[in-house]
Amino acid sequence: MRLMYVTLRPAGHPYDSRMGAGGLGGVGPTIVAESRWQLSILFGFLTLAFAVALVRGVIGAQTTSGRVAVPVLCVVLLTVFISAWIRTLRHPARLEIAEDAIGYVRRNGQSATVSRHQGNDLYFVRRNRSGRIRTLGLAIMGTDTVMDLGLLFSRKEVRQACLARGWRFR
Repeated sequence: MRLMYVTLRPAGHPYDSRMGAGGLGGVGPTIVAESRWQLSILFGFLTLAFAVALVRGVIGAQTTSGRVAVPVLCVVLLTVFISAWIRTLRHPARLEIAEDAIGYVRRNGQSATVSRHQGNDLYFVRRNRSGRIRTLGLAIMGTDTVMDLGLLFSRKEVRQACLARGWRFR
């Protein structure tokens, strides 16, 4: 399934994010994708780090095998990071926000859903994942329900899309 993003908005409406085919008040849910800016910062930093390692490794190599091994390893890692960067930009995780439910669709197609029947009041939480990595979660007030959103969603866009669909934030 290919998403189409629309950047037009109704006159005077504060929500100015990418929207799904249904748009605001339309048939389908409002789509909020992972922040392309945050994805590009992350992968750009990793790509730059391995490019610098490649240059420094070639310059500092003392042996012929070192002069061969360092570029091969760094080029393979650069290829992996750049292809992952392109893949994540083309297929971002997304939130599908409707009046009755919020769905989180991961890159691999798996999804999780919270329903308005569980509650109407939302709030953001920070969750510790595997030690020191802190991820963003969307929780429903008064329940143990937390939808893990990872690191790359804009809180502002998520909040605006949810408010536009009638959800409340505390």
